[in-house]
Amino acid sequence: MQGFQGVIPPVVTAFDSNRKLDLERTKEFIRHLIGKGVSGIFIAGSTGEYTLLSIQERKELISAGVEAVDGKVPLLAGTGDNSTTTAIELSRYAEEAGADAATVALPYYPKPTQEGLYEHYKRISENISIPLMVYCWPEQHAGVNIAPEIVARLAEQGAIAGIKDSSAGIDHITEIIRLAGDRISILIGWANKLLPALALGADGTVCTIGNVIPEEVVAIYDHFQQGDMDKAREMQLKILPLIEAVSSDPGGTKEALKLIGQSVGPSPLPILAVPDNVRASIKAELIRLGRLS
Repeated sequence: MQGFQGVIPPVVTAFDSNRKLDLERTKEFIRHLIGKGVSGIFIAGSTGEYTLLSIQERKELISAGVEAVDGKVPLLAGTGDNSTTTAIELSRYAEEAGADAATVALPYYPKPTQEGLYEHYKRISENISIPLMVYCWPEQHAGVNIAPEIVARLAEQGAIAGIKDSSAGIDHITEIIRLAGDRISILIGWANKLLPALALGADGTVCTIGNVIPEEVVAIYDHFQQGDMDKAREMQLKILPLIEAVSSDPGGTKEALKLIGQSVGPSPLPILAVPDNVRASIKAELIRLGRLS
C-alpha cells in the first residue's frame, strides 16, 4: 500500500451561466465530497475540463482546491501539458500553492517517443519537491500511452510517486502493478474496474463517478479492505449501469449532479449539455440507486 490510496474523485469544475469559472461553487462542491468520506481530491483533471482552461485559470483552480481541502485530505493538482516547460511551471505553482502532489497527464501532441515521455517526467520531478503522479488515458490522449517499463524505470529512480491509469483495458495497469506496485501508488481511473484492480493490487481509484455517488464508490473500497468481497462485489455490480449512462461525455457527470441537486453549471464550449435520451438514462439509473424518487 502506497502513499495515495482510496477514493480520490477528479472533481468537476463549476462554471457560471456565462461559462466563466465559478471558484466559490467549486470549493463548496469539494467540501461536499470531503464530507462524503473520500480519501482525497484531484483538482484540474480531465473531469475538471482542464484542457478548456487557460494557464492562469488552471492556477486559480489549483489555489481554490488547496483552500477548499484545507489539509483535510491530500490534494492532487493536475499540471499536465504537452510542453515540458509549461508542465514544470504549473507543477511548481502547485507546490507553491500547497498541493500535495502534481498529477501530470501524458503529453500527446506532437506525439512523443517512450524515451521522450521518460524525459518529460524526469525533468518535472527534478524541478519540484512534492510527489509526482503520472496520468495516462490513451483514448483521450491521441492514443499515446506510457509503457509499463518506463513507469517502472521512473519508479526505480524515485522520480514518480504513482500513476492514475485510465487505459480502457486492465492489462496495462496489471503490468504496472507487477513491475512497480511495491514502489508507487497505483490508482485505477475507472470505477467499473475498481474491484478487479484492487484484487490485483491497485491502491484505489481516481474516478469521475465519485463526484456523483461518492458513498457507493467508497463502500466498494472499504468493503474490500475489510475483506467483505460479497458486499464489495454487490456494490460494484450495482453501480455499473449508472457509470455507463454518465460516461457519454463530460456533460453526463454535470447532468447527473444537476439531477441530484448538486448543480455546478455548464461546461465550457465546445462541450454541450447531454441530449434528452442520455438525460433520461441518467435519471433512470439515479432513481434505481435511490438517489431520486
